[in-house]
Formats: sequence, C-alpha cells, structure tokens
Amino acid sequence: MIDIIKNTEDLWTSLKKSGERILLYGMGDGADKILDVCNDKGIEISGVFSSDGFAKNKTFRGFEVTDYSSAKQKFGKFIVLMSFASSRDDVLNNVNKIMSENNLYVPDVPVFGKGLFDSDFVNENYDKFAYVYSLLSDEISKKNYVNLILGKLTGKTEYLINSETPISEAYKNIICPTADSNYVDVGAYNGDTIREYLSFSGGYKTITAFEPDIKNYNKLCRFANEYGIDCTHFHNVAAWDKKETLLFYSRSGRNSASTTSHKNVKSIEIQADKCDNYIDYLVDFINIDAEGSDRNAIIGLADTISKYKPTISCAIYHRNEDFFDIPILLKQMYGKCKIYIRHFRYFPAWDTNVYVKPL
Repeated sequence: MIDIIKNTEDLWTSLKKSGERILLYGMGDGADKILDVCNDKGIEISGVFSSDGFAKNKTFRGFEVTDYSSAKQKFGKFIVLMSFASSRDDVLNNVNKIMSENNLYVPDVPVFGKGLFDSDFVNENYDKFAYVYSLLSDEISKKNYVNLILGKLTGKTEYLINSETPISEAYKNIICPTADSNYVDVGAYNGDTIREYLSFSGGYKTITAFEPDIKNYNKLCRFANEYGIDCTHFHNVAAWDKKETLLFYSRSGRNSASTTSHKNVKSIEIQADKCDNYIDYLVDFINIDAEGSDRNAIIGLADTISKYKPTISCAIYHRNEDFFDIPILLKQMYGKCKIYIRHFRYFPAWDTNVYVKPL
C-alpha cells in the first residue's frame, strides 16, 4: 500500500499543467507561503478571496481581496487553493460549499522549516516512509499514514477526510487514561489539552505543564485556578534538548514558537530547558505539541522516557521531516512498543499525531 506514494504527481506540478485560473482562499502566513511557492514555480495566481465579512477594503500582496460571490462573478469557474488552516465546523462547511462548485485543494506548506512536501521530497525519503509504515501497529494507522502522505502531496481533500478519526477513539483505544494518572503536557497553550485529557480521565494524580509564551502561560494558570487544578508543576519554560536561552516569537496563540520567525512579530529571549530537569516522579502519559520544537522536546525527555516508559503522543505535522523523523526517534528510544498514527479533523493535515505505547 505504501508503494502508491512513489512517483505520485504533486500539487504544484498539477497546477503548472492545469491552464486554469487559480485563486487563493484566505490571507495570512499560509497564503504568504503558498504565493511564494507559486511565484517560484511560475504558477500564476489570478486573485484572492476571503470569507464573507473579511474582504471589505482589504488587499493582499497587491491583490484586491474580494468575497467568494464576487470572485465567481468575475472569474466563473476556477481552482481554489485553501490558504489557511481550520478545524471549525462553520469554516469547513463553507469549504464544502466551495468544493461543490470548484476544484479546491489544500496545499501543504510547512508550519516551520523550509522545503516542500512534494514528489522529490517523498521519493528521496521513500525508504524512511516505508520503514515507519512497517512499524505501525494497526490498519487504521497504516491507512491514515498513506492517506496523509497523499493528501500532503496532492492537496486533495478526500485523502485528508479519509484519514480522520474521532479524538475519543485515540483516548479509548490508545491513551486509556485513568483518574489517578500522572500527565505531562508539553506546549500546554491555555489549558485546552489539559481540559480535553481530564474529560476522558475523570481526574489526575499530577499534571505537569510546559508553556513558553508568557501570555498563554498566564491563561493556563487562570484556567487551572478556575477549575481547581493544582499547578505546582506548571512551568513557563520552552521544552528543549538542553538548557539554553532562545529567541521566542510570541503571538499569544497556538503557533508561538522558538524555532522560526514570523512576519511583524517581535522576538524576546526566553529560558529553554530539558523537561527531564523538572520531572522526578512517575509519568503515565506525555502529550507533546511544541510548535516545531517537538524533536528537541523528545530528546529533552530521554531520561523520563527511559525510566518510566510512558505512553506518548507527539505532533508530527510542524516540519516536513517530522512525518518520519519523530516516529523513528521514538522507536529507537522505546525499543519494543506499539506505534499508531491518528489525524483529527483539520485542513490541511494539522492535528496529526504519532502515539507510542511500550510493550
């Protein structure tokens, strides 16, 4: 099944051949990256449109931003490149409406790092993809892994839709939390993943959280106080592979990061450290969503992983290489284990995680 990813034509090659008008749907970082790729590859963009209510009197990279109805009146039928990320039902319902009238694709550009998840990248790293596929412990993971690679390659939404599973399935069949568990959340944001975890576990013994963005950290602490959660083990520290001062680009959102600068965002210096230096007790489950620092965070948890062998979940969508590098690294660290891939509803292929359970 994994062989299908070899020599699959990528989205950018298909767009170059299409001869159709191409419009970007959305503005912001994603649209910037997609437009840069199109310019580099000689793919002409005819216009930019946005959701109703966001287009008035706006321009983007020299394009007047219209709404979808105005774009239809001006261009008729066209190819749509979704240029932002979302899992919201109202947004994806609107995407479905656009898909019913035009060919819509979801280009994959890395959240962090450089390069493209294109045919050259997949073919050059095929052996690594195939190795990860061979490690996967259930048919859901194998199907998801292939569909996600094809979705990232081609931008076709059906591959992303066919790889979706509900969050509850991962908790029920993989994580299996209990009310007396010791939980570690790396990249805890404002407490949303802690809230999610507790909704399935029903309680906790200890919660340890790492969040480098000070505004998000303050929100996290307010959430904990409001819900009566003991935040003794909450740390305003960036998860890393050594103790170091890093430049941090704070946007008070999910994509605040220490790894890649963002346009028009000022940097500050923050303290980064190994999570191992803050954990000297049993750990049952670790969730890692460290916005491009995921691999570094895993290395900084090597002692905890070696000593306690917790179940672990880690995001693998931030960098192109994460799709094979992180599963391979975790296999090396755990040895005998079960490995799963799950993707929750999101366009593009965000909210994609690898899960590892020790044997």
